[in-house]
Amino acid sequence: MVRPRMIKIDFYVPTRTKDGREIDPKKVDNIINQIWPRYHGATKLTGTGYYRAKSGKDEVTESYLLSIITAHDKPFKADLKRFKEKIRNELCQESVLITWHSIKVS
Repeated sequence: MVRPRMIKIDFYVPTRTKDGREIDPKKVDNIINQIWPRYHGATKLTGTGYYRAKSGKDEVTESYLLSIITAHDKPFKADLKRFKEKIRNELCQESVLITWHSIKVS
């Protein structure tokens, strides 16, 4: 039996809004509760994020990392666009970084 090609999708979300206010963790939980049922699971981690803002200034911030693993054949690109806009709007973010890459699940 051939296993489908799997991908890991990561959503990087700062813990503060674009104007510096702390994000209510319940809002992040609300977002992940909309994501994980579609993919039958997700992981939420927190850690330190380093990035260069649109202003050109280097920033260090605490960030959430929301991760899912799914079969590559799902129509995930449309979902990513929708979840990216939801995260950007509901969590008041300047931008949202989403990455994905193929993985081997054993």
